[in-house]
Amino acid sequence: MRARLLTSMAPDDETGRQETSVSRGDVFSESAAETLERLEFDERDRRLLLEQLDSDEHVQYVLRGRLMDSESNDDDRKQREESRTRKVASHGRDLLTVVTGQRLLVVVQRNSPADHEYRSVPSTDVERVTLETANGNQRLVVRGASRYYIDVGRSPTDVASAACTQFRQQIGAQPADDQPVDDPLETLERLATLLEQGHLTEQEFEAKKRELLDRI
Repeated sequence: MRARLLTSMAPDDETGRQETSVSRGDVFSESAAETLERLEFDERDRRLLLEQLDSDEHVQYVLRGRLMDSESNDDDRKQREESRTRKVASHGRDLLTVVTGQRLLVVVQRNSPADHEYRSVPSTDVERVTLETANGNQRLVVRGASRYYIDVGRSPTDVASAACTQFRQQIGAQPADDQPVDDPLETLERLATLLEQGHLTEQEFEAKKRELLDRI
């Protein structure tokens, strides 16, 4: 079965990058190779990504953003904050979130492909995934063995939403409308993170903060 791919990447005539076919004799899944050929990767980037995929793994969506925060899935907020780490793609590169039939594969692109970082999040380790949008910014929030806040703001909202729905189906989660309402304190924490990242102004943060505090 040929893999389905939705991505926001448009051809960039200024990069001068050329598409190079992957050999049919390759040990990787032909569907994955053919799918990734449609992306604007140079040959080395594509090859390194293929090396991260299993032979029977199908690429369903590729989302693009800039950074990812991860932390422990601890109930104690202080413990989560102490464990928090951030990965940021190099200038002019993307943080890719590859949705396959088995997992999320996050690729933190560096200026040199040999320096790319990879984070695999198996479907079996995920309990819940949601897409949060605010002021034109969007991110996937993934909860399970750990918590991940993945910027996907360089992809169209409809594509990010479809990818989120697809992954939610894989983990057997309820649709977003059927899930419990977020705890106001947790929502406030996420808004504080958006403020810190520059995605919200002080005025927007304070307005949302008042609304949430009224619910407590």
